[in-house]
Amino acid sequence: MSDTAHPPGAERRPVRITSQALVQVADCRRRLWLANLTRTPMAPLPEHVVVLRERAREHERAVAGRFADLAGPFWKHDGPLSEVAAETLRLLRETRRPIWRGALVSADGRRVAHPGFLSWEGDDLVVTEARLALRPDARADFALQLAHVRDLLVETAGITPARFDIVNGEGETLVVEPATEARYASVVRAVDATLAEPEEPTELRAHSNCKRCPYYEHCWDMAERDGRIELLPEVQSAHVPEYHALGVRTLADLVALDPERLPAGPVRGSAKQAKVVASAWIEKRAAWLQPPMLPAGPLVWFDLEGDSLGEKAENPIYLWGVALELPGAEPAAEAIIAEMGADGDRAAWEKFVARANAILDSHPDARWVHWDAFEPLWIERYAARLGAPEGFVKRMKSACFDLKRVLDRCVRLPLRSYSIKHVAPWMGFEWRNPDSGSEWSVAQFHRARETDDPTERERRVAALIEYNEDDLWAMRAVWRWLREHAPGAPGPSGGA
Repeated sequence: MSDTAHPPGAERRPVRITSQALVQVADCRRRLWLANLTRTPMAPLPEHVVVLRERAREHERAVAGRFADLAGPFWKHDGPLSEVAAETLRLLRETRRPIWRGALVSADGRRVAHPGFLSWEGDDLVVTEARLALRPDARADFALQLAHVRDLLVETAGITPARFDIVNGEGETLVVEPATEARYASVVRAVDATLAEPEEPTELRAHSNCKRCPYYEHCWDMAERDGRIELLPEVQSAHVPEYHALGVRTLADLVALDPERLPAGPVRGSAKQAKVVASAWIEKRAAWLQPPMLPAGPLVWFDLEGDSLGEKAENPIYLWGVALELPGAEPAAEAIIAEMGADGDRAAWEKFVARANAILDSHPDARWVHWDAFEPLWIERYAARLGAPEGFVKRMKSACFDLKRVLDRCVRLPLRSYSIKHVAPWMGFEWRNPDSGSEWSVAQFHRARETDDPTERERRVAALIEYNEDDLWAMRAVWRWLREHAPGAPGPSGGA
């Protein structure tokens, strides 16, 4: 059992099946178990999540304005759960007032729901939720939460809702079907089974799924101590059962594995590479596959900062960062910041296009070094939406050089992820603000947009620019490491 579990005989808070628990068990049983049965420390909420929650609350308040004579909100406002549940039932049975964040509690007290809004259209009850998602009708987790409300309304009030609405982040009201009764019952059983387990589940999801979880450090630090094969990006989650069936659970097991024991196909092919990476992990070294092909000549370090809402945002890309490096000269970072709103978005794009064209004209052989596919993708999207000079997109795509792709092809590192935030520190680079990151960046931009204090806005924009500069220099550090440490490399030297 986790060393942070409740000690035997210690008083526990009631473990209830909530909408959140239903989503957690479908996503990660281990998170549900840790949240309800242990005192395992949770990481503080990232500022990006805080911003999203604030926006969600604002959105819900805006939806509340659509209802006249609204009762509530009750949840976390008006007294003990039992009293709120009793008042919710009274309002449903004796009035036609809409209810904001009431409480529904099953007869055994184990299942609890706090529906956003319950309102009447004649004799028909309508359940309405407010969600920032733009396509809530495509979300299985939302359908499950609606089924939870449906089941509790039937049990507690004897009312089957006539309709389930979700008001999305653009204010559109969409009719959404709840999950089937069979699906809901299955997930409830899964929650019960998970919470009945005496030991902490050991499952480990893909790093991209886990990194935003408040228990990320707990689970992944434990996996690293135990040397589990799931640490390797080359070991896909879907393939883990096949490895386990052969008794392969640790990196040492993987190094000793004969891949021919695995079924022919993708698993066997990836296992051969995974063995190489497992050795690198155990020995804390790089495992070279081939020398990197790094072009000579001028370089442009290229990094964009974008809103998580993508093309639905007012400023999908709010910072265009470049740094031209000529042979024998130190690069200087340049940041083009989008002013708030559509006009600012267009102006920033036009400034970037003008600067990029000037570099392309002056240095036609320069390569624009970026990390993964984000930058070229957004050049195409902006050109399609706002226009660009003839041939601009083609010239930029020809000049772009994906440094992550080169890294993936030539070397394996003892890292949980090949994000630049993991790779560059392993090579000795440090961001000036250790708390910065892509989601942190989005939060800074939104805070800067919302504040009426020009000094505060300037401070946050300056922090954004510093972070983007460090992203550029992080790529430069990776480039230099590849050039200096590859087999047959001449060793450290100046410049990029």
